[in-house]
Amino acid sequence: MRPQHRRLDPNTIVLLKHIGVGVIVIAVVGVIITAIWYGTRLSFLTITTVKAEGGETIDSTSVERLVEETLDGTFFGLVPRRFSWFYPEEEVLAKLATVERIHNIQIILEESTALHILYDEYVPQALWCQSATEESCFFLDTTGYAFGQAPKLSGGTFLRFVTVGREPAVGEKLAELAVYEDTKEVVRLLTEQGWFTSHIEIDQVGDVFLKMVGGGELKVNLDEEPAMTVENLRAVLASDEFKHLTPGNFQYVDLRFGNKVFVNEELVTEVQSTSTTVEATTSQGVIE
Repeated sequence: MRPQHRRLDPNTIVLLKHIGVGVIVIAVVGVIITAIWYGTRLSFLTITTVKAEGGETIDSTSVERLVEETLDGTFFGLVPRRFSWFYPEEEVLAKLATVERIHNIQIILEESTALHILYDEYVPQALWCQSATEESCFFLDTTGYAFGQAPKLSGGTFLRFVTVGREPAVGEKLAELAVYEDTKEVVRLLTEQGWFTSHIEIDQVGDVFLKMVGGGELKVNLDEEPAMTVENLRAVLASDEFKHLTPGNFQYVDLRFGNKVFVNEELVTEVQSTSTTVEATTSQGVIE
């Protein structure tokens, strides 16, 4: 008699096929994971060095340490964050942006093993405050950009700006660059004159009011060159009528109308103030 062959149940055959496919898939996935594991840890594709430089007062070591901390760990427990092809550049930039005074950050990947961090530093030049007496102010850089909260400062270390009808805020500019620079130039020229500015107010139409140390106010419109504005003041002070003017013995000098200067004096011995209009010939420095 012929031996009888036992035929496998069709369901068993299907199951065995599924098991075989599963084994193959697992093997392939295992090979891929192994390749990824070792491939992303190759020394020539691993960031091992971080170098930071820039600015004057920002500690480059602390910047490097912050980047190193951001590069620690893995993605999904598999790919190292230091793998140069997929390192978290956006996250590194976001972390660096939290460093006080830092800006204009650049990240350069060198030879797939080193990150070179270049940055600039905001340099505080003035303060933008809610009011002249407000202790909480924001630092302004050389362009008038408010880049950070200033500590409570007293005295005249930094020139103070106040914007009438507009609150200071980080990330905004005090005014147009030309207005900011011209105002500082007027202050500089006045300092050479021996007149020192305590703080500056800028209204919503662009007029500038310089408050003098000792008292008094200079009203300025920056449509005119700073040098001409200060020359008009010098012409007034050169006249016999107003050579006595000094911060503290007048209410205001209005320099917004070219060679027509308005002086409002508030004398210590008088209750009421007197107003006088004078014509200044600035080229000669005399009063007509």
